[in-house]
Amino acid sequence: MLKTEMKKIIAVIFCLGAFSLVDQVYASDNDVDELIERAEEKADNHEEEKALEIFKKVLEEDSENYEALWNKSLLTTRKYHRKDDEDVKLEGYKHALEIAEKVVDLYPDKGHSHYVYAVASGRYNNLEGTRDMIEASHDIKEHIEKASELIPDYAPVWHLYGVWHSDIATASSTEETAAGMVSEGLPDDAEEDKAEKYLKKSIDMMSESILFRVDLAKHYIEIDKKDEAIEVLNEAASMEPKMMGDDDKREEAKELLSDIS
Repeated sequence: MLKTEMKKIIAVIFCLGAFSLVDQVYASDNDVDELIERAEEKADNHEEEKALEIFKKVLEEDSENYEALWNKSLLTTRKYHRKDDEDVKLEGYKHALEIAEKVVDLYPDKGHSHYVYAVASGRYNNLEGTRDMIEASHDIKEHIEKASELIPDYAPVWHLYGVWHSDIATASSTEETAAGMVSEGLPDDAEEDKAEKYLKKSIDMMSESILFRVDLAKHYIEIDKKDEAIEVLNEAASMEPKMMGDDDKREEAKELLSDIS
C-alpha cells in the first residue's frame, strides 16, 4: 500500500516537473518574440544601436535565431559605417561579415541571409582595397541575385543590385587595370541600364528613401546624364527626412546639386 502511494506521488511530481519545463520553454519563446518585437520598434524609430543590443540579448537566449542573426549583421554594418576611423570600420565590417556567413550557413533558403552577406562583404572588401573588391564582386552578385529571388518585395535588395551594376559598369580605368591582374577580373555582365532600372525600382517600392535617390543621381552623374541627375537631386533635397541618415543624405543631395549646377 505504501509503495503504491509512493509511486503515485512520484508520478505526480514527474508530471508537475514536465508541465513546469513546458511552461519555461513557452515563456522563453514568448520572451524572445517580445524582444524581437521591441528591437524592431527601436529600429523603426531610428534607435538602431538600442535595437542591436536587444537582438544580441535574443541571441543569448537563442544563438541561432534567424531574425536576430540577420538583423545583428545588418545593424553592425550600419553602425560601423557611421564611424570615422577606417581601422575601426574594417573590424566592424569583418564582424558583420562573420555573422552573415553564419546566417547563410544556417538559413541558405532565406532571403535576408544573402542580403546581409552581400552588404557586409561589399563594405568590408571595398575598404580592404580595389583588388579585394574585384575578387569579391562575383560572390556579392550571386548573393544579391539569390536575395532578389527569395525576397523580391524587399526594396533594399533592388537598391543594392542597382548600386552593384553601377559600380561595376562605371569602373574607372585604374580599376579595370587592377581587374586584369585578378584571375576572374571584373564581372562582364554589369550594365548601366540595369543600374538605372533597379535603382528606380527600389525608389518605386520605397518612395520615402532619400538614399535611393541620391545613389540614382550618382549613377546619372557617372554616365553623364546631368539633367536626369539634377531632377532626382532636386527631389531628394526637398524631401522630409523620415529614415535614419536622411539628414546627411539630403545635405549630400544639396552638395551634389551645387557641384553639377
